Amino acid sequence: MSEHATHQGHGEPHAETLHEENTIQLAPVLIFAIVMIVVSAATFLTVKIIEHAFALNWVRSEVPVSPLAQPQTPPPPLLQVSSGRDLRELREETNAVLTSYRWVDQQNGIVGIPIDEAIKILAQKGLPSRDQAKSE
Repeated sequence: MSEHATHQGHGEPHAETLHEENTIQLAPVLIFAIVMIVVSAATFLTVKIIEHAFALNWVRSEVPVSPLAQPQTPPPPLLQVSSGRDLRELREETNAVLTSYRWVDQQNGIVGIPIDEAIKILAQKGLPSRDQAKSE
């Protein structure tokens, strides 16, 4: 066998292949570069078109809204913001009505009296029975 065959199995380089051959294929590289340029340009144009569409929609959304389309507060009863204060105010109003003199109907001469006075008057005079109410 020749010396050339014995060196082939031992991993030593051949005398004929001490340099790398230029095996680059230019056509696939150029095709890849052209495809990348086209895809990049298409992506850029798509982003610009979308940006322009968003800009138009933004301008349209800044148009003043009709007064008829404004949100209106719902009809009562509304939600309580501070229930503790509301309850305290209700009790103060109720206490003022129950403990003071006031006009209920001034034209007809009806006066509201404190509840303690009303209880005393009812204890003295009593409630009318049904028989008394029918006879009057």
